[in-house]
Amino acid sequence: MSVDIMKAVYARLVVNIGDTGTNPLKVLVGSRIHAIDAPARTTLPLAVYTMDSVDTESFFGANKIRQVGNFTVTVYAKAESGADSIVDIEQTVFDLLDQVDVSVTNHDRGYIRNLSRGVPELDGEIFRTDSTFEIVAAVM
Repeated sequence: MSVDIMKAVYARLVVNIGDTGTNPLKVLVGSRIHAIDAPARTTLPLAVYTMDSVDTESFFGANKIRQVGNFTVTVYAKAESGADSIVDIEQTVFDLLDQVDVSVTNHDRGYIRNLSRGVPELDGEIFRTDSTFEIVAAVM
């Protein structure tokens, strides 16, 4: 079922929003939204999401199941673009993922919330920021 959770995170990152029907993250990073790791020499900026953990809990006599997963979204941008560029992308990730209901396959409901906001760090010629989120998916 953790694959279902990863798919739900990706679906939320690439969802089209609003009257224009566009995805604000794709506007900033193009289609460079990757699970686990980005291919070598991928053009920047880009976003990578990784599942840190997924725990499964049974309750009410094992008739109900809840999965809680923590995941990190890491954003990379060229230093020459300036810190504001990565802050804008991180804000967009936050807006897409904080306090939102999501559809999770094989689950009745899902919810994502932010646990920690990323702070831009300069690593040579690249800015990086990590933001951590929690997804809760339940089978009722």
